[in-house]
Amino acid sequence: MVTNAGDLDSLKKGEVVELSPFTDGVKFEARLKRPSLMTLCKVGEIPNHLVATAQKVFEGEKHGDIVKYGELLHCIAKAALVEPTYDEVKDYLTDEQLTDIYNYTQRGRAGMEVLNPFRKLREKLAEPEKSGDSSKGKRK
Repeated sequence: MVTNAGDLDSLKKGEVVELSPFTDGVKFEARLKRPSLMTLCKVGEIPNHLVATAQKVFEGEKHGDIVKYGELLHCIAKAALVEPTYDEVKDYLTDEQLTDIYNYTQRGRAGMEVLNPFRKLREKLAEPEKSGDSSKGKRK
């Protein structure tokens, strides 16, 4: 069956994804869409000085310049975040969250699910010991 273009409109709305929590443990769920890295370059959403970095990242090469890589992650987050918007959370985003957003845009939901075992381990390590002593908050 041929895909109906109307069916693709739902892609613009994005998908709710759980990202790494904020540094104080606050849960972060956001509605993300998957912008095309190549289209972002083409329409100028990724500035010319970052195009070479974007190409390296797209091709799976090491990015080298950490400053340019960080700028690129912010450009991608700006294009991917539907709700909340990038402008609403840009001052709070962690490196982990920026990387999560990038991974989502490039690999989709399966890429994000790879992170679940690490999230569960982090949650387990953050739980206080369940022994009879009164030392609350100690990690195992």
